[in-house]
Amino acid sequence: MIQTMFLCIPLSVFPACRGALAVAFALALAGCGGPATPGPADEARAAQLRPHDAALAEKYERSCMVCHTQAAAQAPLTGFAPAWRPRLKQGMDTLVRHAEQGLGGMPARGLCADCTASDLRALIQFMAQ
Repeated sequence: MIQTMFLCIPLSVFPACRGALAVAFALALAGCGGPATPGPADEARAAQLRPHDAALAEKYERSCMVCHTQAAAQAPLTGFAPAWRPRLKQGMDTLVRHAEQGLGGMPARGLCADCTASDLRALIQFMAQ
């Protein structure tokens, strides 16, 4: 018997449909997970990306890169959209405030003492690309 939140279907009622129902159920469950886990290729890509603006790139390399290029740091990887999507839904002002104040394992300003709010906004936009 397949039981969902809305209905119960005894498989004996639809013997010809067992395989199709099993596949459909498995595909439905596959879509229920959280964001994809970044792999080595995502880390390699994150390590290669830099902001186009030289001053911003210097701040990124000095402050952001150490965490946002390594999945083990548990920070969203630069350029890894599945990790940034739920954060971006909070709104850019919220993300900038989190960066300014620090959040979780991220220290205030991401250890970029000379970053302005505009710099943080630009760095977030770059990393979330």
